[in-house]
Amino acid sequence: MIFISGATGQLGTAVINALLERGTPAAQIVAGSRKPEAAAAFATRGIQVRTADYADPASLVAAYQGIEVLYLVSGDAPIEIRSAQHRNAIAAAVKAGVKRVVYTSFVDTAEDSPFGFARIHADTERALAKSGLETTILRHGVYADILPAFVNGFAERGAIASPNAQGKAAFIARADLAAAAAVVLSAREHAGKTYTLTGPSALNMAGIAALLAARSGKPVAYQVMPAADYAAMLVQATGMPDWLAEALAGMFVAMDRGGYDNQSGDFARLLGRDALPVEAVLAEQLGL
Repeated sequence: MIFISGATGQLGTAVINALLERGTPAAQIVAGSRKPEAAAAFATRGIQVRTADYADPASLVAAYQGIEVLYLVSGDAPIEIRSAQHRNAIAAAVKAGVKRVVYTSFVDTAEDSPFGFARIHADTERALAKSGLETTILRHGVYADILPAFVNGFAERGAIASPNAQGKAAFIARADLAAAAAVVLSAREHAGKTYTLTGPSALNMAGIAALLAARSGKPVAYQVMPAADYAAMLVQATGMPDWLAEALAGMFVAMDRGGYDNQSGDFARLLGRDALPVEAVLAEQLGL
């Protein structure tokens, strides 16, 4: 049995679909969610749905019963809370007798990173190493799918901005990350391995602006914005919590330290093809 955490989220749903496409029987998949009613559509496809809340260890122990492979999706909370929740999930996996955990980490886990979430992934990887569980670490590159949220309205403004100055990232689509996860979840030969999953090319945000200009036929300037100002702008424009805005601003700063442009080739080795280039993802999502 394969347990998919955060099954109703974009990544979790994509992983379930990728497993089914690879021929994994629905009866061998368990969809975990804090709100099982939101996962009702999975049940109609023959997938078992279980309540699993990272903040409720007892629910996790119950949910993980009979599970051989746990796909542990990083949660959605401030740093200290999320790290504690991940440790809850790991402890529950040990108690429930889970054989292997596949964890969605990040391309850069440096604990001094300006991107605060890197500390979450470093802490979780350490906890997994100490747990005695078989593990597979999937270090994700920056999601290409998040870019439209940061460049929305570029044509009207004629510019985009972020705290990124020069450093590049090898952006990768969630759908490709899900496809890689399905491969890893389906075969025990991946136990004990770490894969860095990134796109086939690297761009900085100035390069994204140039790409948008070329695709749209309209001028798009790029402006480097101080991280604090950028975080404040995100809060004002979207209403997102301060902790998330600060983390996202820090992510763009962290790009300048290097590491996000890692083109490991792991994705192609797992799938036998390259991941979608960021150009294709933007073209689809922005209609360019």
